[in-house]
Amino acid sequence: MPPLAERLKTFLENIQFRLVGTTATKQHWNWLAIGAYIATWVVSVAIVSILDPAMSIVANVAFTIFTVFLGCIIFISKVFVRLGIELGRGNVIGGVGLVLALIGFTIEISKMVIA
Repeated sequence: MPPLAERLKTFLENIQFRLVGTTATKQHWNWLAIGAYIATWVVSVAIVSILDPAMSIVANVAFTIFTVFLGCIIFISKVFVRLGIELGRGNVIGGVGLVLALIGFTIEISKMVIA
């Protein structure tokens, strides 16, 4: 199994995703995801406006609340990951465990907020 894992690791390290002729970085994927989210928002609100014009404001408010909630969760998760990396210096296993625990804590907090 280790030789297969090593070959898979080498293969994945050598793959470079291309996006319009340039190497796709994490930032490209972030912009693509944000654009897709905005497009979904616009199309959904447009469909709702066509079917029931009075509901368009409700759809916009719902998307706005969801966007703020999602932004808060992402921000909290990034803060927890940075904290876990700082606290786990010198102990890689402990740092990864702490990061996973903090992400789990974030998920549990989001469940409490939703309920």
